[in-house]
Amino acid sequence: MTAEVTRLDVTADLSLVVDGAPVRVTAQGGDLDVVADDVRGFVLALRAAATARTGVRPGRADVGGLADALADAGLTARLRSPAQDVVTVGAGVDSALGGLLLGTRRARPDALGIVRASGRARAVEVALAGTLVLVGVASLRRRPR
Repeated sequence: MTAEVTRLDVTADLSLVVDGAPVRVTAQGGDLDVVADDVRGFVLALRAAATARTGVRPGRADVGGLADALADAGLTARLRSPAQDVVTVGAGVDSALGGLLLGTRRARPDALGIVRASGRARAVEVALAGTLVLVGVASLRRRPR
């Protein structure tokens, strides 16, 4: 026999700062959105807090447990950067990629979002944008008038 879980209806609008980077949590009904300017820093801070609390670093089984608890409560949570989804977990999610990478089909990672949310990817994007600007300025100066 399994315990019955009540379906939750959540309304939230919370802004906080994690290691100097803004994070906004909003929810309406069964949809929760967590938008972090620094997704990697946010996840590392969550992992450090969980490790400090339990003495054990969380792993794939913990992601599965979180995804199952959210699904059982009828909730779907999305972790996003300001421009891209990174991972969606909980109700209505069925992902073979999540099963492979995160140990649960109730988590759907967005490969491009994960890459773009990393600090290294942002540094590469900034370097590429700077290079394109310099090339554009140089080409404008070479044009005869």
